[in-house]
Amino acid sequence: MKRHSLLKISLAVFAALLLIAAALTADSRYRLQLTRYSLSFANLPESFEGCRIIHISDLHGMSFGRDNRRLAELIREERPDIIAFTGDIAGDGGDLSAVEALLRNIEGLCPSYYVNGNHEWADGCVEEIEALMESYGVRCLSNEIELLYRGEDSIVIVGAEDPNGRADMMTPWELSLQAGELYSGKFVLWLAHRNDYVKMYEDIGTDLILCGHAHGGIVRLPFIGGLFSVHRTLGAEYEKGLYSSGHYIMEVSRGLGNSIPIPRLFNRPELVLIELHEKN
Repeated sequence: MKRHSLLKISLAVFAALLLIAAALTADSRYRLQLTRYSLSFANLPESFEGCRIIHISDLHGMSFGRDNRRLAELIREERPDIIAFTGDIAGDGGDLSAVEALLRNIEGLCPSYYVNGNHEWADGCVEEIEALMESYGVRCLSNEIELLYRGEDSIVIVGAEDPNGRADMMTPWELSLQAGELYSGKFVLWLAHRNDYVKMYEDIGTDLILCGHAHGGIVRLPFIGGLFSVHRTLGAEYEKGLYSSGHYIMEVSRGLGNSIPIPRLFNRPELVLIELHEKN
């Protein structure tokens, strides 16, 4: 084979590989995936049987379609009873345009709750984003506890502040003790950003934790899972899905956006739907 022909073939193969890599990267950046879980709990009140929770985490300012309509439409199609935002919602530098577009399109859909992530504190936009959330009817929980009612039944919703916050904040363990003193025996839904609760708090007095932070390990490979931590080191831990401490279930969202130079790969943006059921 002539050298010129070999060069042409090599260039064609290289170009094809670049196109494949670009397509895979775009797929992991823009093509939404809905993940569904059905979870059962012995202490879930009868009125909350079938309660549907949409979990949104790590948006990082991403927009899916004009005014975030594709994401908003997917949320609406699932007819949620609760929407939980678990932090790192803003874009770089605290840009909130994609967040506001999403909130505008799902305003009034159902009771909604928000907790801060590490990026809100790092970008200095905590007060701004909380004001924006509240203006669209989203309840911001900063180490706070709230009851959500259906008729005479209620569940406890706890919002744990991110460790990036103020040094004098209540710890998750202190918050758990407070919730236990006030609402012992009730079903507790715990919202937080960080994904290390199973590792750090074996028995924190809750039933279900929703969190994010790990971005699914950034790059996901078959039989291996996530490759990177959010600190850009090899080895992801608690990067996606369901984990059990023996006392509670923790669901970790792969999130919708990204915040580091390594692009997501084989790791589509994830919206999570959790349906709650009574355990017989």
